[in-house]
Amino acid sequence: MRLELGLGVSLVALMVAMPVQAQDRDAGTETTSQAGDRAPTTLEKITVTGSRAPQQISETAKTIHVVEAEDIQSRAHSGESLQQILAQEIPSFDAASYGARTSYGQNLRGRTALVLIDGVSLNSARGVSRQFDSIDPFNIERIEVLSGATSIYGGNATGGIINIITKKGKDAEDGLHAEVMTGFESGFSGKGDIDKRAAAAVTYNKDNWDARFAVSGVDTGTFYDGSGTILMPDITQTSTADNRSIDVMGSVGYQIDAGRRLEVGGQYFDSGQDTEYGVYFGRLLAGLSNPSLLETRSGYSSDFNPKTRRAMINTTYTDDDVFGQSLMLQAFYRSEKVQFHPFPSSAYFYGSSQDTDYYGFKAAMVAEPTDGLRITYGLDADRDSFSSRQNIFDRMTALQSGAMDFDTIGVTGLYPGIDVTTVAGFADVSYAVNDALTVNGGVRYQYVDTAVGDFAGAAQQIAILQGQARSADAIPGGSVQYDALLFNAGAAYSITDSQQVYANFSQGFELPDPAKYYGIGTYSLVGGHYSLLNSVNVSQSALEAIKTNSFEVGYRLDEGGYTFDTAAFYSMSDRSITVNRTTLAIEMQDQERRVYGIEGKFGVELAHGFDVGALGQWVRTEVKGPDGWGKDSVGSASVSKIGGHIGWSGEALKLRLQGQHVFDLTDKNNYSIEGYTLFDLVGSYRFETANATVNFGVHNLFDKDYTTIWGSRAKALYGALANEAIFDYKGRGRTFAVSLTKTF
Repeated sequence: MRLELGLGVSLVALMVAMPVQAQDRDAGTETTSQAGDRAPTTLEKITVTGSRAPQQISETAKTIHVVEAEDIQSRAHSGESLQQILAQEIPSFDAASYGARTSYGQNLRGRTALVLIDGVSLNSARGVSRQFDSIDPFNIERIEVLSGATSIYGGNATGGIINIITKKGKDAEDGLHAEVMTGFESGFSGKGDIDKRAAAAVTYNKDNWDARFAVSGVDTGTFYDGSGTILMPDITQTSTADNRSIDVMGSVGYQIDAGRRLEVGGQYFDSGQDTEYGVYFGRLLAGLSNPSLLETRSGYSSDFNPKTRRAMINTTYTDDDVFGQSLMLQAFYRSEKVQFHPFPSSAYFYGSSQDTDYYGFKAAMVAEPTDGLRITYGLDADRDSFSSRQNIFDRMTALQSGAMDFDTIGVTGLYPGIDVTTVAGFADVSYAVNDALTVNGGVRYQYVDTAVGDFAGAAQQIAILQGQARSADAIPGGSVQYDALLFNAGAAYSITDSQQVYANFSQGFELPDPAKYYGIGTYSLVGGHYSLLNSVNVSQSALEAIKTNSFEVGYRLDEGGYTFDTAAFYSMSDRSITVNRTTLAIEMQDQERRVYGIEGKFGVELAHGFDVGALGQWVRTEVKGPDGWGKDSVGSASVSKIGGHIGWSGEALKLRLQGQHVFDLTDKNNYSIEGYTLFDLVGSYRFETANATVNFGVHNLFDKDYTTIWGSRAKALYGALANEAIFDYKGRGRTFAVSLTKTF
């Protein structure tokens, strides 16, 4: 695959959610073969995601999980994706769908999560749910996950925050070092069933300077299910089968003095599908009425293929003493382009693509005027510019080939252009009442201006391209403003040095996808001109932000060799969003939506190197109709899960058997997600004298044949457009992975 390099325009960047320079990453993470050999810890691990400033987890009135580099790297090198790792480690994060490029419906506490890389949002005005198709785990230092709505971060964080912290030169040992990794994965099921990956990084850390540069790539092969049959390609949100990706990442840091630091980082990520396999619809698409004709075939050809391409620049500056306060600044620029699979409509075939340019800055100050009192306040501002297109393919070529051959004949608009400008101010106060009790409260005011461009209907533009008309009226655009005043309050009480109870209330809000709402009209064709009869436009039907109130109570314990945490949660929003199954446009409903449940996680270190752990979430998502509360659609509702592992660690060898069960879920329309249970065996062997580690894994250990969660969601979302069998995206069968990592 040809890779087009170009990082684009950079802005000066200064980051708010940067890791703390003096952080002890190993606090509370040591392991021994005897649980009794360890003293209780006091939960001193520091996180920045929860409050926008450094804070010990033991002082927070929120549920926060930290997934460390060792766990991320060992699991990724054994063949797990980033989504799978998080689903195995975070109780309230929905189970992952193997091989799916999308994370649509993979919620945090039943609602949408805000995903960040080093504090820079990957969410956009046009939600495409590809936030995890954005970075190779090779470049991740740790991941901080805050469960539940948060007013401190504002919009699109109603389910919580997932902040991906990347590796930096300052994390490395002194001097010049290098790391290389290579590996492969295969189910040995047939032609092309092999994934290949390789990565290399160079780090420098000396005196006041540090730097890291890394290149990593993955070449995935053809996916087969548990019965040895080639998976039906995902023609909706697409998969990572037969995919090529490259992640180029670098950073340079300068420690100006003991209290001031400047850091500049950049990334280029390109992930694209190039496959010979497609869904054969039968000649003249006869498979739409006769599903027995549908099959996966080789010989697929298209000049337009799924891909995700991102470039990002981020620079951070911190100063520990600005008028006696700590200053944290960030500015950033992110550019991305995404493409989808060619898709049939009633009169044409099209392939959608969209571009986003996102830039802004964040500023925060942290003051500690008296002992125990900390005040964090600041300002955020950003702009999100969105544009989209659709490639229109030669219809007769597609029909005669059974949707196996696509040639572009022209490009038209798909959605109206959207520019979203956001300005927000926030303040958060934390006060240690005494040695045991810490209380906090905060407020955020957020103002959003959404500008929508004039737009001629998508179907009318295609008709003009095909010569069926000459012109069309534009659906008028305009500007709509939102504002939201959000509050949070909580308290954490230390029962002992190693255990706390906490309670928290926080508000969040989400902006419905304007591109899927505006720009839809009804036309009349007269004399070659489409006259607009009515439309969904800004002046007549302005979208409104949806506010969510979130409550939680929790308990956490870390006694060294024994850890346990649990929380009960409840969130309520005054309106809900539904997807029209015929047009795929979103519709706002004056229906209350609530999500409630309980999550938990525990781990125990046993004698002789053994350890066991378990996690799970029971969750319910409901909407309120005329007859009271009822089940929400499986298209977006979260699924309950439970998982666990047993591990063993020796001097050089480590083994881990893990399993996860997804429970059944059925909605009011009788669409369902059929539960399943999967097991994996992963491990590693360390060659200490060679500074090398071999990681290995057997995934889907018992070769389970099952439909992924995304496959079930897709049938509910797209089933009105074509036979549901087309959207039955299954999971990959048993695969074997091995990799070798060496440091210099």
